[in-house]
Amino acid sequence: MKSMYVRASAGALCAALLAGCGGSDNGSLVLVATVTGLAKPGLVLKSGDQTVKVDGSVGAPTLTPTFPNLIEEDSTIDVQILTQPTAAKCDVDKKTIGLKANYYTARQVVVTCSTFSYTLGGTVSGLTADGLILNNGAMQKAVPAGSVDFQFDTKVDDGANYGVTVLQNPVGQVCTVANNAGTMPSGPVSNIAVTCTKA
Repeated sequence: MKSMYVRASAGALCAALLAGCGGSDNGSLVLVATVTGLAKPGLVLKSGDQTVKVDGSVGAPTLTPTFPNLIEEDSTIDVQILTQPTAAKCDVDKKTIGLKANYYTARQVVVTCSTFSYTLGGTVSGLTADGLILNNGAMQKAVPAGSVDFQFDTKVDDGANYGVTVLQNPVGQVCTVANNAGTMPSGPVSNIAVTCTKA
């Protein structure tokens, strides 16, 4: 008796979800997207006349938003970007556009995002010797003698924290850094000031 009750409950659940569990589900399917690389809010996906908002600021490496309405089996999958996220760009994998919907393809929509990044640098004064190395997290920059400016080789993501310090002083000199820490704006940072004097 208990086994029959469990089977009946499972069947009712499948029918309610209409997610391809088998039986009479009217061919209706749940449409799910896999979003990777999103670290910003504001993304809105569109499929037909329905939309779903995706907030990448939650910090999850992969997000799986589900569209609110079911789609019919054998309908054409056409997920698009309605609104790009703040300071980032997302693209729908072209391989998943135009597929005929079934239990598997309705879960294969892939959206890949990347945050805009900008250069980090500033000015240098009084540097007369080689050996100066600046540091920002895992990034390092060697600044040769006579330089009047510098720029890290790797760009920094919008909204990321930065903190530039002197990892190594030049020979016979001591360098200090002003305006060295902050949050990366939607644009390059060029106001970090390195000043070197005789040791």
